[in-house]
Amino acid sequence: TASTTIAAPSTSAAMPPEDRPFLRLWHGFLTGRVMVALALLALQVLGQALSQNTQKFEMAVTLAYLLATVLQRWWGHAALPPPWAGPQWLSTIGVDMLAVCALQLLHTGGLNFTPLLGLPVLMAAVLGSLTLALGTTAAATLLLLGWAWWLGEQSGVDATQHYLQSALTGTGYFVLSFLVHHLAAHLAREQRTAQRSQQAALLQAQVSALVMQNLSDGVLVVDAQHTVRVANPAGRQLVASIANTVQPFTLAQVAAWQPLLKLAQHTFEHSAPQASDVSLLSPGHSPIGLHVRTWLTAPSPGDDEQPGERLCVMFLHDLREMEARLRTEKLAAM
Repeated sequence: TASTTIAAPSTSAAMPPEDRPFLRLWHGFLTGRVMVALALLALQVLGQALSQNTQKFEMAVTLAYLLATVLQRWWGHAALPPPWAGPQWLSTIGVDMLAVCALQLLHTGGLNFTPLLGLPVLMAAVLGSLTLALGTTAAATLLLLGWAWWLGEQSGVDATQHYLQSALTGTGYFVLSFLVHHLAAHLAREQRTAQRSQQAALLQAQVSALVMQNLSDGVLVVDAQHTVRVANPAGRQLVASIANTVQPFTLAQVAAWQPLLKLAQHTFEHSAPQASDVSLLSPGHSPIGLHVRTWLTAPSPGDDEQPGERLCVMFLHDLREMEARLRTEKLAAM
């Protein structure tokens, strides 16, 4: 669940990578609370300008709510609160619900502030445990039912319609809270899986690079356009003995590399490994005899309309070294 993922770190730098998306969501909720408070303040100012009706207590509640949200955004942005239900949520969820209730009770017009209860419900569902999410939703539903009872007591009429409306809104809050919490939990699981896959891929890349760097045989990785994507030191030494190259380079840019180019073309055309003895001939240089073996990599992930890219891996064995090794083994056998 999301509750196991959203642990409260000391700072964002020390936070595990899988928790950083939730820290950005936490910042978004804190910023959203400040924007809601500013909108309420603008609404109060506009209402006073139009009706010339001074509502000091309502304005005081709005200013206090704005101050609380700004302070929380300033001091609480560095770390996530613990996801379990507790007093750590009083400065956010508790303040939001208290402000909405106070504004609803103090407001004398027909404006309804209860839809703003959706903000703490969403915050609890995304960043908290399922217990906190359902508890916050239950508290919001009780406040809606309490408001319906208050309207019935004040007006002296049948409040059945208000009760039904409050119950329907509370049901919607419960459904929303449950679905959003499970979406957040799914995001946490996907984030952990992606992080593990990224670490495994990085480790595999490091191992592959270490093997290639210390391999005595030359290795060239060629794409379908005959561009050498990767070349280990032994491979660069074999081809650079004919022409100075700077990676990446193409096999078609030097005439002496035509045997390698043709072998790569046959590998892509037949989609099968190839093996051949080739000679790299260039004016002014000694011929280089190579035993070349090629393999095609598996296609990279793609779609049905555009298959993934495949690469040709070429292993270059210097025939002079192979002959010297054979002579040494024959001498040793004699």
